[in-house]
Amino acid sequence: MSIDATALPSELLVAPQPLIGFCGLDTARNAVHKTIWDGFSSNRKADRAAVQYKLLPSNYDFPAVKPKRASYDRYYPKGILKRNWMLKHLHVIPAVVVLFQDMDWNDAQWQEKQTQCVATLQALKNALQERNTRLCLVLLQKSAPLPPSEDALAAEKGASLTTACGINSKMLFILPHIEHLQGCTMRLEAAFLDMAQSYYALMSKRIRAHRDQLTAAHVTLKIRHQFKLGFVAEIRQDLSTALKHYTQSYATLDEMRITDANCLEIKTIAGFLNYKICRLMFKLKVPRDSINHFMSHIEKYKNRVGSKDLIFEHYAWLSTQENVFAELFCEAIKNGLPALQTQHPGMYYNKAAEYMQKRKEAFKQSNPTPSSPMESKQKLNLQNNNITSLFTEYFGIRAVKAGEPQTEQQVNCIIRENEENFNHSVNVSLQAAIINLLSQAMTQFKIYKCLRFRKKLAIDTADEYLESGDHSKALTLYSLMLPDYRQDKWSTIFSDVLSRTLRCSFLSAAINDYVSCSLEVLSLKVNYKSSERIIVLENLWKVLQKVPVLRSAWEENLAKVKSPIHVDLDKLTDLVDMCATFEQIELKHDETICLNLILKLQTDVPLRIRNLYVLITDGANSFKLSAEQFSTCEDMVSLRQSKNEAKAINNHQQFEGNMKLQPGLYYKFLFKTDAEQFLENTQLRVLRFEVLIGTDKLMLLLTKSCLYKRCAFRHYSRTRDLDDNIIINPICYITPTFHLVTQCNLGSEIMLVNEFYPVVTTINNPYNVFLESVTLSINVPPHLKNKVFLATDIAPSKQKLHSNIQIDIGEMAMQTSNIASYFVYSLVEIAITLQQKICYTTGILKPKMNTAIAVNDVTTPTSADDSPETTKLLTANSLSPAVTLPIVSPVELEFIDENSIRKIQDTILSVNCKEEFKFSGHFYTLSRKPLTKVYRGENFLLRAGVEVKTSIELDIIETYFICDHNLVQSTYSFKRKKFTNTYRCGENLEDVIVLRTNANADEWLIAKDYERNKSETISTHIFNRLRSSRKHLTRTDTTTTGVTTSVGGNTTIPHFSKCLVGKIPTNMTIIHSNTALNAANALMMSSQNSNMSTSSTSDDGKTANNNSINTEDANMLPAPVKPLNTRPPLNIYCSIEERAYVKMPMTFKITFKNSTAKVIHLIATLIINNSDSFICSGHKQLDVSIFAFSEKELIFNLYPLVVGWHNLPQFVLEYNTQSDPTKDEAQNNLLNELVQRSVPKKVFISPPLKQQNK
Repeated sequence: MSIDATALPSELLVAPQPLIGFCGLDTARNAVHKTIWDGFSSNRKADRAAVQYKLLPSNYDFPAVKPKRASYDRYYPKGILKRNWMLKHLHVIPAVVVLFQDMDWNDAQWQEKQTQCVATLQALKNALQERNTRLCLVLLQKSAPLPPSEDALAAEKGASLTTACGINSKMLFILPHIEHLQGCTMRLEAAFLDMAQSYYALMSKRIRAHRDQLTAAHVTLKIRHQFKLGFVAEIRQDLSTALKHYTQSYATLDEMRITDANCLEIKTIAGFLNYKICRLMFKLKVPRDSINHFMSHIEKYKNRVGSKDLIFEHYAWLSTQENVFAELFCEAIKNGLPALQTQHPGMYYNKAAEYMQKRKEAFKQSNPTPSSPMESKQKLNLQNNNITSLFTEYFGIRAVKAGEPQTEQQVNCIIRENEENFNHSVNVSLQAAIINLLSQAMTQFKIYKCLRFRKKLAIDTADEYLESGDHSKALTLYSLMLPDYRQDKWSTIFSDVLSRTLRCSFLSAAINDYVSCSLEVLSLKVNYKSSERIIVLENLWKVLQKVPVLRSAWEENLAKVKSPIHVDLDKLTDLVDMCATFEQIELKHDETICLNLILKLQTDVPLRIRNLYVLITDGANSFKLSAEQFSTCEDMVSLRQSKNEAKAINNHQQFEGNMKLQPGLYYKFLFKTDAEQFLENTQLRVLRFEVLIGTDKLMLLLTKSCLYKRCAFRHYSRTRDLDDNIIINPICYITPTFHLVTQCNLGSEIMLVNEFYPVVTTINNPYNVFLESVTLSINVPPHLKNKVFLATDIAPSKQKLHSNIQIDIGEMAMQTSNIASYFVYSLVEIAITLQQKICYTTGILKPKMNTAIAVNDVTTPTSADDSPETTKLLTANSLSPAVTLPIVSPVELEFIDENSIRKIQDTILSVNCKEEFKFSGHFYTLSRKPLTKVYRGENFLLRAGVEVKTSIELDIIETYFICDHNLVQSTYSFKRKKFTNTYRCGENLEDVIVLRTNANADEWLIAKDYERNKSETISTHIFNRLRSSRKHLTRTDTTTTGVTTSVGGNTTIPHFSKCLVGKIPTNMTIIHSNTALNAANALMMSSQNSNMSTSSTSDDGKTANNNSINTEDANMLPAPVKPLNTRPPLNIYCSIEERAYVKMPMTFKITFKNSTAKVIHLIATLIINNSDSFICSGHKQLDVSIFAFSEKELIFNLYPLVVGWHNLPQFVLEYNTQSDPTKDEAQNNLLNELVQRSVPKKVFISPPLKQQNK
């Protein structure tokens, strides 16, 4: 191999460091010297200075000093850079020479050792021959030295020693060999480094002086001196200065004219300078500049070929440049430089491999010269065909005289012969150059996630192995990359890689790989001709007949192979299109499972199969089914039509095996088995299909997942897609048998609010199975909790409401039935959906084994279930997943033990609940004006109305009004009104009630407080209706007796015993919820304060079909009334006879009640002048005095004169200012307002009675 053209010298690749030589250390026999040497040279950490140490023997021979040149006018060098210059200054000539001597100050032999030391130093000076190398002396002493000011003996002897040796006192050092030498060695190292820096600074000055003497004609010397200045600056660790000199040297090199004679030298030096420049740029953290410089360098010299006969040498140089830059890039990345996908070392390793391949191809295409290599070596006096004999003392220059074509041809022959000995693919000690570069490139592309290009590099590596004859390694790489290209569906690339894999498997006698590749080549998606597929199929059949293709390896491997050979078609390109579908997606336990397998070859050559199987699984076990019948169709249209034709059954032929499948036809295979072999509630799916092909000597077991692949792009003609022509059922569900039949009988079409609605459920067992623990559970949904309730008994003593009820039916014999009844109760108008669950316990039916299905031992499972390709297929293109789908069954199974099972069925019961009544009310004053505010103790009117909202006809039996504790009702208002009419939707009932505010109450609940209280608490919203069942109301009339009220506000209402609070059990019968109980307690607590609804109206009635209801509405809110918190100055009550007749005296009584602690003086006047309908007897004006907390009555006798509605005489009331001067006009106005609110204005005068007329 041509070292000049390819490899960079080792002295160029290392980082230059100052060289310091140690003399006088006997590390082999003296332990102290060994310790000192290790302290300097070993265990060098990153924080220590970059210094190189070298042990110099006593007879070390320094290179001779070149004579100084006075001028460079007539000096023209033979080359640019000498080979030994970098080696000499890195490893031969030290910058500092340190002499170590064992000398103590109090040594008895001090004089003799001093003389010996002087002689040694003088010998070193003579050997250096006037070089500027620094000399220093280190005395090794046993004890630590004292400071010079305290040790006079040491100062005296030290001065005499330096004088005798002819060195400066600064060059004398003391090193005591104590236990810890690290501190001493660090200080000495710093001193040595300072001396070395001064040496290299002087060297740079001398080189710079030589450079300044050069003229424009000395271009090569300028390049040399600039390189030397950069190299010395790099030794001094002055990287910026070194980069400047290297860059100037590279720019000067560009000025030289390149010819065939100097092309090799210029490229060699350019490679050196480029390496130094790129390395320093990476270290100075300017990676972009480094990359740009390298790309410019390659672009500049990639066409500078030189000799055409040695073009392979040019590609070797390019490969080396790319390789070393990639290594520099990797080193920079290790030091913290970030890389990108578009710029990383793998790109340069790949280019290096490409140039290495071009080198190989160029060498193969080069023509050898007619002259023999032996003659060339004899003319050039070369021995043993050593290529290094061609090298001169300069880099890039060979020992060939220019202008002698014969000599150049002989040298080229020697170089070609040396290149021929270089193995381009496999090396005994190291990896092949190309494979090594490709492997490094693959590693980098993998790190930076460039996986597609990494595949390409792997194929290139496999090609190199194939060309070198290492077929097993090539086959391994091809096999690893083949699935990736198959998945990418690049048919051209994949077909090419598959062809190479087939070739490698053939040459390496890998039977399994050869069989798989041969089967895949048969697919139409592989770019092979029909004639080529026929040849592949014939060769495959020879293998199946165990006819060896190659005698040596194939005979041995065919003898070892075991039949059958398993081939997973899911990992290969589609050889067949197929799908499996169950004829029924659900079937009962006593029916037959029918499975159809539709298959079409994706090849143009026929295949003969021996047998066909399908494996189905229930999640726990796998079962193998054999094909029983088959039919053929020419196209999909025929396949679709055969599904509906009756004669399709007759087209089925019996499958007996050993059948030839023809390309272009659709084959439909039928598989059957009994569902009794499986447990109930089992979901079956097709695991895979298996087909046997081959001969009796060797068979192939082809397996493939039966998942249907849905095309990503649909065909423009939908008849071309399989799933548009047939219904594909990928799973089959064996439904469990539920042995109970339920039927719900509802009471009527519509359920009313506050009604106990009866529901009767009939449970029938029509099977010959004995059932145990039969229960019926009804649950109220969560969103209806505390709105809808359930009851099993509505008797007065057992009436309890629940959210969940469970009715235990017990055991049911064969062919029997039973009835369960309950009631539904709703507080709101809503569509009610109840969750009804029925369950029972029975014995487990064991599956019946059938010989038609063999339990698969799963010894040869296909990898299709867990392969990456199948996983992607399942998520993207499959019609059904490979895992078992979640079973959605109306019957839930619970296994109690090995012999018992509990079956549960959920149903939904829907009942539509409608509103029955709408209540309304309005407040008026006694003068029949709208009431906006009311005083304590004041009488007022309530006009209550009831509107029928339901479409069902209702018979209202009676109505009554229940007062709030803030009100007092007249005695006659408690009498219930009897109704005999039947009311329909939209009809109204009205009544007027006289009310009085309770004087004992402090405040009322106004409308705004009611709305706020309704949103904050649930008591008035949920438990606000009085209700009893229809049946209970029709039993007796004692439950609808009147209401008794006490004046003091303590009210006892028997109907409250039938309210919803009394029906909620306190023993938590409402399952998992205490909300109802808390709400009931809140209602009872709220009844003890004043923050309650004003009143409620209760209706007892029945529907037209004699279903009784009892309704109470506490949300009947009249127009808003604001109760005044202050007591009025006077309460006025007026009463008139119930009936007044014309010309018969009537009494007009007015009662005053003083609720204050003062006496009130009033003047009462009855004015009859404005009324011609009445005459009055007695006083018209009276002075009235009412004592504190007492009452006063005024009775006027009126005589009506005219029949009909007439205005009563005007009653005027005012304060007596003479008796009470404190009263003013404003108080009289307030008093007049009270009179206007309390005293009636009109009265109806009836005609005279018959007795009166007589």
